[in-house]
Amino acid sequence: MKIICMAETGKKIRQCIDESGFTMKQVSEKLNLHIMSVYKWTYGVGLPTIDNLVNLADILDVKIEDLLVVESVGDDNIY
Repeated sequence: MKIICMAETGKKIRQCIDESGFTMKQVSEKLNLHIMSVYKWTYGVGLPTIDNLVNLADILDVKIEDLLVVESVGDDNIY
């Protein structure tokens, strides 16, 4: 089974924001969200919704896969 690692995904989101030249405030404004939502993502406390993830990738000019850190857990051969 695969899961999204929240802490590492948060670090990747923060890195992509920093590399984009945008501030956290600018990103939150472009997404029409409270800045605390974006901070929660970067601290690994929460994840963006699918819609916000798609728009975040578009704003930062990266692929969705560039924002996510996925790890395997448990037995991948359940069936």
